[in-house]
Amino acid sequence: MKRQLHNVIRTGLFLLLFWSGTTPSAFGLAEVKASATIEGPTITLGDLFDNLDSGHDIWVSNAPAPGERTTISTRYLASLTRQHNVYWQNSRAVEHIAITRAGRSIKYAALKDLIAGEMESRGLANRKSGIRFDNQNTTLHLPENRTIEDITVQDFTFDKKHNKFSAELSYPTGRDQYESAMIHGSTYVASFVPVLNKIMSPGDQISDRDISWVSMPTLRIGRNIIRDKNNLIGMTPRRGLSAQTPLKLSDLKRPQIIRRGEAVSILFRSGKISLTATGKAIKAGGRGDVIPVMNLKSHKTVEAMITGPNQVEVITAQTDLAHLNTRR
Repeated sequence: MKRQLHNVIRTGLFLLLFWSGTTPSAFGLAEVKASATIEGPTITLGDLFDNLDSGHDIWVSNAPAPGERTTISTRYLASLTRQHNVYWQNSRAVEHIAITRAGRSIKYAALKDLIAGEMESRGLANRKSGIRFDNQNTTLHLPENRTIEDITVQDFTFDKKHNKFSAELSYPTGRDQYESAMIHGSTYVASFVPVLNKIMSPGDQISDRDISWVSMPTLRIGRNIIRDKNNLIGMTPRRGLSAQTPLKLSDLKRPQIIRRGEAVSILFRSGKISLTATGKAIKAGGRGDVIPVMNLKSHKTVEAMITGPNQVEVITAQTDLAHLNTRR
């Protein structure tokens, strides 16, 4: 009878604490957490309370996938703990406990090296093969202390006629626990093209250190896609350009070294004869551009090629030939 009365009193006290949010620390009850981070595949009472005396291993719920989050209602928790005579307080009036499972998320797109290695070991790939996944944004969830190196290929099939593959992967989900996932995709003939390795804006001059290479399907490389990095070096974007994106010739221009209306030195050469005059640029341009310039003495306008800062050379058949020879 005394034990029943004791339980009734403790239950009444628990309900009072839970619903009122008071903090009678003298009773030394466990305190519910507002949030918790766990590692295992299940959530227990021990994960959800501070200073819990008993019931640490009582099952509450299955844990989310590694790297994912979920919530548990304190209403549900109140119902569960009453069944096990576990008493606690909710001084902060928590309504939902945020549960995060430690781990990392890996998208299929990050598994290209794994599949490429499997194909190479089977003699199915070469250096010009690219890999495309059917669902490259699908995610595998691994524990915090595991990496891509812990994912293994259990089975692999390849359709040579259609260049399609299927792979069964085994990946860790917890302590000595593994799950399987099927991954599908295809291969293609790939080529490497130069791209910027950082965001660049108009006025930024591209140098060799700004360039990296990406693989893309050869059939998708149009005639206007730049394949030679020398066509990038020394150029500047016409507009802001993002990194790791194939570029077109129309995306770039030569950096301006002569502004419109600026005074220029005009050079005219014919055989052994060289003449210079002072002129004004009618248009702006960069090195190698041909712009109209006006001779300030004769007020005649001629076409001249920009050869340096404030320097232009009148275009003649001989000049044009020399220009072509220097660009080969």
